[in-house]
Amino acid sequence: MADEEQGKKRRRGRRRGRKGPGGGPEESAGKDDLTRGDVSGEDTTSESEAPEVVDDQQEVADEEPKDSGKASRRERAPAVSHGGGEVSPMDFWRSGRVRTARERRAGTGPTEPQGFFQRITSIYLPPWVPVVGIIFLVFGVLGLLFVARSATGAPRIGEDHWHAPYTYYVCGEKQPPAPTWEGTGVHTHGDGIIHIHPYQQSEEGAGARLSRWFEYGGGKLDGDEVRMPGSATTHKNGEECPDGTIGEVQVFVSGDKLHDYKSYLPKDGDRVRIVFGPPEEQVQLDDRIVLPAGSATREIEMTVDQPSAAESSTVFEPSEITVDAGEVVKLVLQNIDEVSHGLRIAGIDGNYNTSDDFVVVPEGSDPEKADEGEIIEPGGAGFVTIRFDSAGEFAFQDPTVTTSTGSIVVEENTPTETPAPADDFEDEIEVTMLDNIYEPEFVVMDAGTRTKINLHSGGEFAHNLRIAGPDGEYETEDDIVSEDLLPGEDGSMIFEIEVEGTYEFRCDFHPAHTGALTVK
Repeated sequence: MADEEQGKKRRRGRRRGRKGPGGGPEESAGKDDLTRGDVSGEDTTSESEAPEVVDDQQEVADEEPKDSGKASRRERAPAVSHGGGEVSPMDFWRSGRVRTARERRAGTGPTEPQGFFQRITSIYLPPWVPVVGIIFLVFGVLGLLFVARSATGAPRIGEDHWHAPYTYYVCGEKQPPAPTWEGTGVHTHGDGIIHIHPYQQSEEGAGARLSRWFEYGGGKLDGDEVRMPGSATTHKNGEECPDGTIGEVQVFVSGDKLHDYKSYLPKDGDRVRIVFGPPEEQVQLDDRIVLPAGSATREIEMTVDQPSAAESSTVFEPSEITVDAGEVVKLVLQNIDEVSHGLRIAGIDGNYNTSDDFVVVPEGSDPEKADEGEIIEPGGAGFVTIRFDSAGEFAFQDPTVTTSTGSIVVEENTPTETPAPADDFEDEIEVTMLDNIYEPEFVVMDAGTRTKINLHSGGEFAHNLRIAGPDGEYETEDDIVSEDLLPGEDGSMIFEIEVEGTYEFRCDFHPAHTGALTVK
């Protein structure tokens, strides 16, 4: 019996090693699979379902003849693999089953399209590609920064140094120029000139606009209010002037009225006029400025004559006229001669026939159209409305006799000064106003005692001192306010408070600059 069992084992071994004519397993191996229940003809085995091979499992075909061509289960295992690729013999011993080439994920066929994310993640990029991408990104950012800086436009650091003279009027009265401030490239030296030469990038291009110039000096200019640097008073559209007229903020540049002055950037040589007062309308023609006659505050009569036959003897009377800077005056010219004459006034540029001239037109004509010329017939009359913002002497002539001339003298008007406080007091306190602090910040006085506070402006900007009254609110009727002091100036304020308590005070130019007064 033992010999018979050994013979069966030897026959089984020979059947396992038998190969077909092509060197592979005999065809009977595949047929054997079908006899074992796999009748679909499809490969249904997944990686997780690969058959486990057990060495000592009893074979069903053991009883078949020796050369029946049937393959053993161990020989059939490669036939049920998916990839059909080469495998290492060691794979069997590592996992307990045959390993093939990498199987596809279950549910995907060889021709099934991949999703977008799968295609992206499966792309192979050489190691140098990210480095090149970073280089392009860095240079792209630098290029954008260069373009953005170039887009700011002039003025630019180290390239431009501009000056624009300006004047400031409130209800027809010319105001003093703003005090000196420095530290920015857009500033003034208290000389009535806007200085523009940027120190930093924020002051280039739009950073040098007129509205920013106001801000740099502690002032304000926007769509409906204006406060000149160095002044504590803010004027708003709709406020009344002393003569009862309604004021509004206006800006004129070289004679032209700006309708969008918030974006205006002063250029070198621009003449800027800032106005709070009744609306001023003017027309700019190619060779003259036309002001409405109704805006004049006074009228001056003139005559033109030619006493002798010589044309050069034509004279104006008066030949010299004096007006105040910023004053609007109507000149009425009477021609008492037997020939025609005229009157043209050279503007601030000193040249005739340029856009800043003023020209007499005949009575009854429309000066905005200039359709009736500028010649006054014998016995006729003409008129022109003039205004000069800066002090100086400006020539005029008869266009028909260029040797006949005269002049208009423009004088600076002195603004009304703040009345000096009464000099009687019982107590005295010293306060220094610096750019960001009062010294001392806290002061004490006795209730009902007339007290004098001596003020010294020790910083680089204009300052004042405003004490909130008993209501505790600023900008109300019970406030106590000092005069405005320019850098280095001294002033004082004398007052008394009856009610005990603590009263806050501040600088109108720098509202964060505060202190407190204790009345006991």
